[in-house]
Amino acid sequence: MPLPPALLARLQKRGIVAQPQAPPPRIEVYAEHQKDEDDEDEETQNHSGAPGCPNKWNEFHQCTEFCYEHWREGGSEDTLPAVYLARRKEWQRKYPLAENWKEIYDAGVRRYYYWNFYTDEVSWFPPKHPRAIITISGPQAAAIFYDELKKEQAVKAQSKPKGNKRRNNDDKNEKKERDPMLRRDGDSDEEPELSERDKLKRARKRGIDPMDPAAYGDNVPVGGWSAGMNSDIAEAADDSATGALFEKRPYPAPGAILAARKKNAEK
Repeated sequence: MPLPPALLARLQKRGIVAQPQAPPPRIEVYAEHQKDEDDEDEETQNHSGAPGCPNKWNEFHQCTEFCYEHWREGGSEDTLPAVYLARRKEWQRKYPLAENWKEIYDAGVRRYYYWNFYTDEVSWFPPKHPRAIITISGPQAAAIFYDELKKEQAVKAQSKPKGNKRRNNDDKNEKKERDPMLRRDGDSDEEPELSERDKLKRARKRGIDPMDPAAYGDNVPVGGWSAGMNSDIAEAADDSATGALFEKRPYPAPGAILAARKKNAEK
């Protein structure tokens, strides 16, 4: 009968009962060995696929633990439809198999396939059938695809320099020092460039018309609608015309025309 834990601890402390010895390191070695064996078993399972998985034909599908637990053993041969079984007998009669070929039932896809045990190639139709396509199995193609993918990723990881990020930051800093447009130093005397919205806000504060070029332009003088127009030419507008229904007309004015006619009539 084992001693109670509290009593056992007191006896071990007084030296009456020997302390438990540490487990030998061979257990750790055995655990590592067991892990390697589990990895090998997993690779073997992935190579052939889960027995009942219906996706083994897909060359990009690798069976995982879900496939083994969910699909299990798949469907039995007794559940095959009679139409398919009759077609299979007709194939056996028309296209007999050679010695190196064997008919195997796939419980996942629930149909028979044909396997060449010399070359490890497979086909869904008999090899002599006109629609037969002889190739490697789906799990083998998936294993080759993912092995190549892992190799490419490993090569990219090794070829990528460790100090690449730091080197890029140094290059950016050097570029900023060479190009004054990229500098963001607080000691710079240049004013930051304003957006169109900020420029309009600045114009409202200064009382400038938003349509005035000075509202959104830099170093542009403030002026009216006629600023910059030449008023000394003969076709200038007549300022003598007044009233809401009259528009300013180019010279000669109507009064000048009447005066000229009257003067000509007096002659």
